Amino acid sequence: MENLKYIEDNYIEIQDIIKIADISLEKLNELIESKLVPEPSYIVNSETTITSSLNDSHKIVFTRKYFHPVILELIREHSEYKSPEDFKNQFKQNLLTNLKNHTQKTFAYGNVFDENNIVDTQKIDSALEEEWTHFCKGVYGICTLNNNENDIIEKEIAIKRILNFIENKFSLNDNDKNKLKELNDEFNKSTSNFAPYQRELSSRGKYLDKQLKEFDLEDLIKKYY
Repeated sequence: MENLKYIEDNYIEIQDIIKIADISLEKLNELIESKLVPEPSYIVNSETTITSSLNDSHKIVFTRKYFHPVILELIREHSEYKSPEDFKNQFKQNLLTNLKNHTQKTFAYGNVFDENNIVDTQKIDSALEEEWTHFCKGVYGICTLNNNENDIIEKEIAIKRILNFIENKFSLNDNDKNKLKELNDEFNKSTSNFAPYQRELSSRGKYLDKQLKEFDLEDLIKKYY
């Protein structure tokens, strides 16, 4: 049940969204289909069996869709955009601005900057298009804290810095340990815990948690509650 608790504590079920946002299911589905709000991050299917003293039974299947809470903000703001294409363009521009302003920007996307710190338009557009797709599918509702352009860039850079650390560390010395602490702090600013069933195979589990254990820093591993 820990997985369901995590989802219920951190996400909003579709029926609650309809009530809070005062929106119809049809309108919400329209916003999802037009990519003005992301798809659900988690879908929970459950089955209930009803039995009676008549020795009969009846099965009911429930499907619950859970969205990152930012969906409420996006529903309120979607009218600001003349079209889904405007929203997409603004999203990608925000990603690019956050990337260009980041002090560790060269770690992102395999380094899309040349020697003069000018971004390669073709390379970055491909990367930003992929990020847009992930956002629309609800992926960043799973792996980032705030499901926004800032966290997407922060997470991209944080995980690439951790991978660079793993590749270049030579010993478990104090300098490496302090560097890992710094990287842990940066990663936690933008990245979620992931649901318990996802943790081991997530970027947090595969890279950060593993390194913290190796450096005897298990007390820094982010807990759920």
